[in-house]
Amino acid sequence: MIKRSLEYLSEELASGIGVNESDVTINNLNTLQNENAQGIVVSLLNVEEEATLKNVPHVSRKNERLMYREPPVFLNLNVLMAFEFEDYGTSLQRLEDTVQFFQNKRRFTADNERPENPFPVGAKKLILDLQQLSFEHLNHIWSISGGTHFLSLFYKIRLIKIEPQQETEAPLVDTIQLNSGRI
Repeated sequence: MIKRSLEYLSEELASGIGVNESDVTINNLNTLQNENAQGIVVSLLNVEEEATLKNVPHVSRKNERLMYREPPVFLNLNVLMAFEFEDYGTSLQRLEDTVQFFQNKRRFTADNERPENPFPVGAKKLILDLQQLSFEHLNHIWSISGGTHFLSLFYKIRLIKIEPQQETEAPLVDTIQLNSGRI
């Protein structure tokens, strides 16, 4: 689900800002320095669990039977988009185009998909939030990636849902035993 969601968003970005799909790649930040890559590199930096959505039931009823399934995990992806084109002006323009595109379309769902780029199966929605990084955090990110700083944006992609498919039949509760103590 993570890979499919990033691929979907990369294709949407390429189409939305009018660049070739090959100009928006999902890769490690080191590729900008080691391979002299050009374009926009989308790199996953961190994955967080969305703790506010943890309280979901484990048991559901199907045809008079109780079924047990581990609850889904909702993830937030922290993604850095780095811009490196032949000249700095083009990189700046692509950065601005990206901010404008994701500001105009922050929510991605199956309802607003383009026919040529279907929304990932199993995903409900993807919401992008531009995040602010301090100079210190930027320095840490770029120093562990090889030292060279590139123009970049940091987005949080919310609500990637990973749901287990395996269900087992849950036993029926037929008796309840109460032990009460004296006060």
